[in-house]
Amino acid sequence: MVMPARFTIRAAVTNFTIQLAQNCRTAGLESATWNGSTTGSTWPELLIFDSPGYTDKLTMYANLTPVGRTTWIGTSAYDHDFNDVTQTNATSYTKYGSSATIIGGRKGTKTALVATVGYYNPKLNQYVRWPNKPVTFQYQEKGSTVWKFLKSVTTSKTGQAAYTYYPNKTRTYRAYVPQNATLWDYYTVAISR
Repeated sequence: MVMPARFTIRAAVTNFTIQLAQNCRTAGLESATWNGSTTGSTWPELLIFDSPGYTDKLTMYANLTPVGRTTWIGTSAYDHDFNDVTQTNATSYTKYGSSATIIGGRKGTKTALVATVGYYNPKLNQYVRWPNKPVTFQYQEKGSTVWKFLKSVTTSKTGQAAYTYYPNKTRTYRAYVPQNATLWDYYTVAISR
């Protein structure tokens, strides 16, 4: 089974298509099932794959599907002649999505940056501002591909974080929002100022 390493819940109901690996088709697989269990939860997951499509839909519900580490155990697999086919187990992680944008301006030697940070709230079924969240501003020098640490700040009650400094040059900037137990991390698009 080709199981993505991470799933992001961004809506009340989210569907993901899971596929089997090419070697399942080569083995003449007729049917296979995997059970998923998430640490600390009794919410069961079940994936069933049948030929010839070799895909199944994994549906996640924002208010029901548990976040965290899910272990997928193969429970049955056989070919067209009902011979057992070996299965591999997998692990995935599910969290809610976070978001961020960055804007900036430069005047003379002064550069000002503002990041606006949000997260998906499953109870409201929408993204909301994220107050008191650490955010890291990073930069790249012109012609470089290496991101460097600039400043860590914390968002205000309106979910915004600002930083002003005096580099006296044009640089490329982005903001990074670190993950926590229930929300994924996030990088903004880069801007040049």
